[in-house]
Amino acid sequence: MSELLVVELGDRTAAGACGSLLAELGATVLLVEPTGIARAGDSKWLRRAVVAAGKRSIVIDPGQRDDQALLRLALANADVVVTSSDRQPAWVGDTLRHVPDGAIRCDITAFGSSGPLSGHAHSDWLVQAMTGVIDTTGDPAGAPVSTRLPIIELAGAIYATAGIISALRVQRMQGLAQSVEIALFDCGVSMLATFLPAHFVGREPKRIGNHHPSMSPWNAYRAKDGWVMVCLGSDDHWRRVCELIGRPELATDARYVTPTDRVKRNAEVDRVVESWTAQRTVERCVEQFNAAALPSGPVYRIADVLEDPSLVHRGMVRQVVDPLTGAMVRLPGSVLRGNRVSGRPAPAVSRPDADREWVRSLAGIGRDRAATPASGSPKAVLNGVRVIEIGNYTTAPLCARQLGALGADVVKVEPPAGDLARPLPPLRDGQGYFFTLSNSDKRSVALDLRTAEGKATFREMLAVADVLVENLKPGSLARLQFGAPEIARINPRLVYCPVSGFGSDSPFANRPAMDTTVQGMAGIMDLTRAQGVPYKTGISIADLAGGEFSLTAILAALEYRDRTGKGVAMDLSMQDAAAWLTHVVWNGGPTGISLTLIRCEDGFVAAEASRGALASLGHGIVPDAMDEGVGSVPGTRRRELVDVLVEKGIAAAPVLAVGEVVMHGQTAARRLIVTGRSATGVEWPLLASPIRLSRTPPRVQRAIGGIGADGPDVMAEWLSAESAKPGQPGGPGMPQASNAATRRRSRADPPDSAR
Repeated sequence: MSELLVVELGDRTAAGACGSLLAELGATVLLVEPTGIARAGDSKWLRRAVVAAGKRSIVIDPGQRDDQALLRLALANADVVVTSSDRQPAWVGDTLRHVPDGAIRCDITAFGSSGPLSGHAHSDWLVQAMTGVIDTTGDPAGAPVSTRLPIIELAGAIYATAGIISALRVQRMQGLAQSVEIALFDCGVSMLATFLPAHFVGREPKRIGNHHPSMSPWNAYRAKDGWVMVCLGSDDHWRRVCELIGRPELATDARYVTPTDRVKRNAEVDRVVESWTAQRTVERCVEQFNAAALPSGPVYRIADVLEDPSLVHRGMVRQVVDPLTGAMVRLPGSVLRGNRVSGRPAPAVSRPDADREWVRSLAGIGRDRAATPASGSPKAVLNGVRVIEIGNYTTAPLCARQLGALGADVVKVEPPAGDLARPLPPLRDGQGYFFTLSNSDKRSVALDLRTAEGKATFREMLAVADVLVENLKPGSLARLQFGAPEIARINPRLVYCPVSGFGSDSPFANRPAMDTTVQGMAGIMDLTRAQGVPYKTGISIADLAGGEFSLTAILAALEYRDRTGKGVAMDLSMQDAAAWLTHVVWNGGPTGISLTLIRCEDGFVAAEASRGALASLGHGIVPDAMDEGVGSVPGTRRRELVDVLVEKGIAAAPVLAVGEVVMHGQTAARRLIVTGRSATGVEWPLLASPIRLSRTPPRVQRAIGGIGADGPDVMAEWLSAESAKPGQPGGPGMPQASNAATRRRSRADPPDSAR
């Protein structure tokens, strides 16, 4: 992407993070900094050093004609323009008229350009409230808990980056320019896959704190100097933990024999485990749990995250000088790691307006956006691309279903017993709703990779595939004779994307990892507390971030493959991805917004004000005796309180339950939950893609069928003599000539402050 110029105008955190990711991928990103920036609220400017790292900078005074002309010059040369139209002043909208028709425009807003909430410039926190994300977090007996991280903004940034790469691919291969739209509300709804199944079968989804709905012990336990997260999923785990804590008799106690028994007695099980952990340090607990091969991890405070051995080893925590203050600031390394190409971490922080003369040098370069659109209707982004997925639960399945929505032919290779998520309740005809939501637009093939026949078939499939994505434990495929070197030998053009808890290049590579333990080791639980207790976000944010980054990595690697003819082997880490979400708080400073949840007669309201400020309104809002982040107003309904607060200038929104989100007019207007059919005609509810492309939109249409149901069709299509190898003459996926504009070499140079 080194030939691309991205002009970043958006004020949202998502716009800044999207620009940073594009800079990591090699684009030249020009950060437009208006004069008189309000460095408050929840805008990206609260973290100017982090936002400006790795980018060029110009400062624009909209009242100065010379500055207006300079910005028009930058926009005239832009390949991509990133905005957040619900937050931008009028002069920005006027300036955007000068963006050429051939440029890709990406707009990131709270609610998108359609639906009853369109145009409302809600913060990330209020979007968390209105998408059910807050309501899914915390103890079921208490108030919901908000995370102080802008997790939906940052998810929106990753999806925006994937959308931009997709649009550039279509432009390169089909000669079509288009716009990209990312709505934070859409992103939030797309995160609810673990909670929607209960709604679909007529139940009310409930938050469960740090517990698991079907496994125990699974919780955060107090240690002498902090908290340790323990996630034990089997009867063998229970036996081993009983031996470890010196209570072997409990392994055969009739009260705790099965996972169901233990879940029914969670409180008793938790007391047993915590009586042991409370006598030891966090470090000692984790050391002993790991020695017994029991999934666990420390609940890090943010200061601990910055010194974590795996994150340090993988270069995820870096320090550079802020030229405005002379102080050192911490920046994240790149989550996008590959053997041939990786994301380029920001080398330095640009000074404001450091690149004014560089922008002037763009005058007279000229543009060659001439492109001949392909004949006929536009084709899907990944038309002709073949994807193999070997995945369980969330991470690889999420990535692959988004690739399927973008038009790839995705084949899910399952063992004869199927994906481990298939039987998770609630079920219909023996197939789980969660599994079906997680595996739309895929076909299932059953292979036993332990047999010679299964290995031979898999080898043939690899030879004609474009992408392999998997979330097995590191080394699992190598033990089956399909390590990265062998995969590259079979198909040198393949994009191979394994994603694991800590990555294969990590001191923790062999440590078992769950979403919850990774949340603890990324600092997310430290920022999601109630009465001092750390909570995981109800949505599986570490799994989700891993899947979102895998999607972006694969799309970028396909562009590299098409340009060079060389495949890429990635090494993605869920901990890297989850820690990246916390980088916005690594340097301290104000969070920008005081947050309070207010208990009403029919639920909670999220308000952007302190309890003290709310109490002074005189509307009967009183503080909660137990929780400093919660207030209450007896006898008032949510809608009434929101209206009062908004009238008084306080941003507020109702905290919606998952069922309310499903039935909301915004969800319906955006068609965020659609109906798909399996090959046999069975209808299932499915989640739409949060990526919106104006000319080649992702389409979610197909529900997956039974284990191996599509094997005969896939074998006939992929392995027939007539099926040419992707990327070879006559085969699918053959890249066409690039229409990218010619650039001066200086376009790809780093910012002046980084030289």
